[in-house]
Amino acid sequence: MTDAKTPDAVPPTTDQPDQPVAVPPSSAPLPSTAAQPTPQSPLPGAAAPSSPGVPAPGPVQGLPAPTPYRPVPPPAWAAQPAPQPAPRQVLPDGPREYPQALRGPWFRWWRPLLGLVAIGASVAVLFGAMLLYALVWVVAAALGTQLPDPSNVTDAWFVSPAGLLVTNLGLALGIPLALVATWVQAKRAGLVSSVLGRVRWPLLLGGLGVSLLLLVPLTVGSSILMAQFGAGADAGSGADESGLWPLTPASGWLVLTLVILLTTPLQAAGEEYFFRGWLTQWIGSLLRWRWVALVVPAVVSAVLFAMAHGAQSPWLFADRLVFGLVASVLVWRTGGLELAVALHVANNLVAFGLAIAYDGLQDSLLITEVALAEGAVSIAGTLVTTAVLLWWARRRRPTLVVTDPPAPPPGPPGWAPGAGAVAVGAAPAAAGPAMAGPAQHERAQHERAQGETA
Repeated sequence: MTDAKTPDAVPPTTDQPDQPVAVPPSSAPLPSTAAQPTPQSPLPGAAAPSSPGVPAPGPVQGLPAPTPYRPVPPPAWAAQPAPQPAPRQVLPDGPREYPQALRGPWFRWWRPLLGLVAIGASVAVLFGAMLLYALVWVVAAALGTQLPDPSNVTDAWFVSPAGLLVTNLGLALGIPLALVATWVQAKRAGLVSSVLGRVRWPLLLGGLGVSLLLLVPLTVGSSILMAQFGAGADAGSGADESGLWPLTPASGWLVLTLVILLTTPLQAAGEEYFFRGWLTQWIGSLLRWRWVALVVPAVVSAVLFAMAHGAQSPWLFADRLVFGLVASVLVWRTGGLELAVALHVANNLVAFGLAIAYDGLQDSLLITEVALAEGAVSIAGTLVTTAVLLWWARRRRPTLVVTDPPAPPPGPPGWAPGAGAVAVGAAPAAAGPAMAGPAQHERAQHERAQGETA
């Protein structure tokens, strides 16, 4: 039985919380709070100092003693970065000359096969059209209607306006063939025209004018000299023992002239697009080394170009072989087909024009042999014209290499190309449109700035 209460004794609790509990005054004086120093915060894991009259903290009865906090290391799988897909092995970006224009960053070993298949499919379509005409001819003959018989084509038909029109337009199909095959292989059809992906018309028209200014006097002058020395003259040039006058034009010369002026440029361009264009770039895309890619396509295309003209004497073959080689040099040194097409067009216009003026179109079109002097003079004229064209083009500084489109600008931190792409390890957004690129990032920043100013 205790009647006296000490200061540490706890008064009994009552059922009425509104009534205050009376605490008897103590005879001991209260300590002054101003004289007591402020207790220091205990360090983590250290025991807190006890104040006089206040029990030291300790474990509560019935509960385990608390342990100090220690950071939990992340699991091993979280410490490792997320696996990244292996990048595709592509060719390095960089300038490429015309023969290797199709060997860009998009190049794969199977892409040249696509171009070859496209050429084969186009040729098959042409043969199918010829077979279709043969079928129509058989049906028409059975019905009593006479159509031109393709099996009875004579040399006279080839030099007629209709035959010349069909021949030139058929050779002009080399343009769409080259464009389609280039698009199938590289998705950039314009690369077959030039390294800029388009036709540079000032270079083409200027080169045509320069070629005509040179080839007309060279051809006429060489024919006169060869006739004077008895070395012969070019077929159909009119420079024989009687001289250049009077003119003896062929019958129907006006229609022939119109057909030649309208279709000969297409015919010459078709041959250049196929041989110096698609064939050169197709072979160049298979070759890694620069000089090999320059020499091999030039030689192969020149040989095939000369052989495509049919049976011919060695000097006529050499003349056409040299023409194919110098055309490849023009393509290489100008970065496109423009000057090669211009030289080819000018050469054919001069040859056909003189042939019509002196009624020698059949001899000019179906020529199979030339003498040594004629071949040498023709080769010399081609080389002189090519040298002047190179000098003229160099003063205009045409683009010589292909430059790929620049890569898109880098996006904000955590952005990756493609809609909805997020950074590795970042949580995807719960709602709202995904950031699709730098443009959306700038728009979001602009809207945020407007919200802050408002």
